[in-house]
Amino acid sequence: MTGDELRQARAILGERWGLERPLKMSEMGRALRLAGRDPGESIRDYERGKTPIGGPISVAVEMMLDGAMPRGGLDALRPSNEP
Repeated sequence: MTGDELRQARAILGERWGLERPLKMSEMGRALRLAGRDPGESIRDYERGKTPIGGPISVAVEMMLDGAMPRGGLDALRPSNEP
């Protein structure tokens, strides 16, 4: 998976999941359960080509594009300290 494909996946998933906008990088990072204070930093690095996108990330994104939802649904996209 390339950075451009990941960016396109964020756009598709945001529309498909009823947000009427691309997923924010931080939302995508939380959907993929990436660690760190800002999981969007990893997405940013993937999309810019700074960090290669590994197989598990590619598989998870492909599964979401095929209809899988993160555990917790859209609530999984929210920061853990947000109601």
